[in-house]
Amino acid sequence: MYHPELPHDPDRVPEELNALREVLAEQVHDTWAAGRLADGWTYGPELDAARRTHPCLIPYGELPEREKAYDRRTAAATIRCILEHGYRIVQDGTAVNLTTQTHE
Repeated sequence: MYHPELPHDPDRVPEELNALREVLAEQVHDTWAAGRLADGWTYGPELDAARRTHPCLIPYGELPEREKAYDRRTAAATIRCILEHGYRIVQDGTAVNLTTQTHE
């Protein structure tokens, strides 16, 4: 049986990376939506696999909060994975490490 290995505490990211988490969440949604649209899906008020309609084929900002939470979880797990593998995330010369969760 498959048991996915997730980063430790995959929903939590250092506070200074919350804005990045939101940017990545929107990108996750846009990537998913682009794939669906390329496969012939369109917006529809209800999910219908036979008609290839999906209610989430709308801009990220218009998604219900429960759908945004799904994308945020994926984004947060990605950030945690990057940090847990020893990489630093740097913006404007300020780095964030997982171990210290402080700026360098």
